[in-house]
Amino acid sequence: MTVRELLLEAARTFSASDSPFLDAVILLAHSLDVPKEKILAMLPEEARDVPASFFEMADRRRRGESIAHIRGFREFYGRTFLVNDDVLSPRQDTEILVEAVLEAGDMCASMPNASRPLKVLDLCTGTGAVAISIAAERPAWHITASDISLKALEAAQQNAHRLLALPSAVEFVVSDLFSGISGQFDIIVSNPPYVPRAQAKQLIADGWKDPLVALDGGIDGMDFIRAIIAQAGEFLYKNGVVLLEMDPSQVSEAVALFKQAGFCEIKIWKDLAGRERVAGGRYG
Repeated sequence: MTVRELLLEAARTFSASDSPFLDAVILLAHSLDVPKEKILAMLPEEARDVPASFFEMADRRRRGESIAHIRGFREFYGRTFLVNDDVLSPRQDTEILVEAVLEAGDMCASMPNASRPLKVLDLCTGTGAVAISIAAERPAWHITASDISLKALEAAQQNAHRLLALPSAVEFVVSDLFSGISGQFDIIVSNPPYVPRAQAKQLIADGWKDPLVALDGGIDGMDFIRAIIAQAGEFLYKNGVVLLEMDPSQVSEAVALFKQAGFCEIKIWKDLAGRERVAGGRYG
C-alpha cells in the first residue's frame, strides 16, 4: 500500500470533513512530526512503519473530533493557539472578525479627537484568539477579554503568555456577557455561540469536542446576538462600534436589530467563501 492509498482509505471514513484527504495528510504529518509538504512528497512511496498514533487519531477524526482538538492546537491569524475540550476551536472564518476590528479601530484612531489608546472588549473570548490577535497587531490598544467559563479563560491566559510579548496587554474577566463588565469601550467584538440548540446538540452527539456552551445560541441561535446588540450601547463611548460574527442566515435579522437599537453605518463583511459572516455598526 502506498502512502497515497493509506491516506485515501482513511479519508473515506471522514464523513464529517470538508477536506478529508487534507485531514489525513495533516494527521500523518503530526504522527511523524514532519511538515505536511513532506507527506505530499511521499505519496507514491510504500507506507512503511506508520505510527499507531496515526490510526488512533484517524479513528478520532472518523468519530467527528476536529483536527484542532486531536492535535491540541489550531493556527489562527498567523499564530498557533492551544485548544482543549473547554474551548471552541477557532475557525478560519473568524479571522474576518479580526480584520473588521482592525479596520474599525484604525478609523477611530485616525480621528482628530483621538487622544487616548482605543479600548476594545471581546465577549465570549474562548481561546482568546480574537483578543490576542488584536493585541498582537495593535499593542497600543487596551484589550479586555471576557468569558463565562473559568476554564476557557485559563486557556486564553495560557495562549496570551505564549503569544504576546506582554501578556498583561489583555485583561481577562469572568463575565456572563456584560454582567461583570464595567466602563466603556470604543469597540465591542464577539464571536458568540450562534448555532441553533438542536443543531448544537447534534454536533456534540456526532463527536464534536467543542463545549456545548460555546455552540448553543438558543432555539434559533440568536440569543447572544440579540442580547449583545440590545445592551451594548450602555458600554460604548459615543460613536462606538459593535462587530459580531454569525451564520450567514442570521445576518438580515442582526442588521434589523442593529437599526432598532440605534446603530448606524451598518456594514457586513464576507468570509473567504463569499458568505456574509460579520455584521456591525456605529452607535450614537
